[in-house]
Amino acid sequence: MAIKEPRLRSLLTQADRNAAYGKNAAAEGIYRQILDAAPEAEEAWLGLAEVVSDPEEKRAAYERALRLAPETPAAIAGLARLDGRPVPPEIAAALEAAAEPEELAPAKVEPLDGDEDHATAIDVEADYELYCYRHPERATSLRCYNCDRPICISCANKTPVGYICPECQREAEDAFFNSKPLDYLLAALVSLPISLLTGFLIVRFFSGGFLFFIIIFFVSGAIGSFIGRITKRAIGGRRGRYLPALVVAMMILGVVIPALPILLAVLTGSVGGLLALLGPGIYLFVGASAAYWQMR
Repeated sequence: MAIKEPRLRSLLTQADRNAAYGKNAAAEGIYRQILDAAPEAEEAWLGLAEVVSDPEEKRAAYERALRLAPETPAAIAGLARLDGRPVPPEIAAALEAAAEPEELAPAKVEPLDGDEDHATAIDVEADYELYCYRHPERATSLRCYNCDRPICISCANKTPVGYICPECQREAEDAFFNSKPLDYLLAALVSLPISLLTGFLIVRFFSGGFLFFIIIFFVSGAIGSFIGRITKRAIGGRRGRYLPALVVAMMILGVVIPALPILLAVLTGSVGGLLALLGPGIYLFVGASAAYWQMR
């Protein structure tokens, strides 16, 4: 069955291009995506057979393509090569003929009934619209410069050399993270006690007065930086994707636990408790930002 849906045709073109560039893993993923939507597409089975490395998967893909289109030269040649047999001369000739570029004639648009203004032959370019691989309902003209997959504007991340998709960006960032699983436990054990002590002092002694708020604003950055530096030193200076967020969570927990009575009072309707929470709020806003920056 030939693929006629524009989105699937666009995916097939993209998969063929990846295969031609030697990006077999990316091409295989796209071929499988096409087959999930159109299991009877022999073109996708043929493409999948060309990029998979397992001989059994190759054979299964070629055989499926042959069942769908019994006279497909590429499938017959592929099975012959897998079996170690010579490719029949007529099949080889058919493959060579198919590989030669053909000159496309312009398509003629037929006039509508009663509309003579459209009775003109025009050139029509076979142009299939691209769709974001993460949002199949969104048409796009952008491609990731690394994997060549189409991406919409919300998925595109601009770099000095072009746009990159979230998956490729994440893979590129992984090279900078060298933390171990134990580092997350160690970071929590180091940052939580300091955060609890600091949170208790902030809630207990710096909960009111304009002067106190000014002092908190200026010292919170130093406190947050200290928590971030001491935690990073404890884990050997290693970097983790979620370590900054973990330290910020420990700082929030270090304030929430001492301020729990005030929070309960606010929830029961005590307006005065809101003023008491202003100081801890300033501390968290400034201090957590500083700690996050130190842990990056």
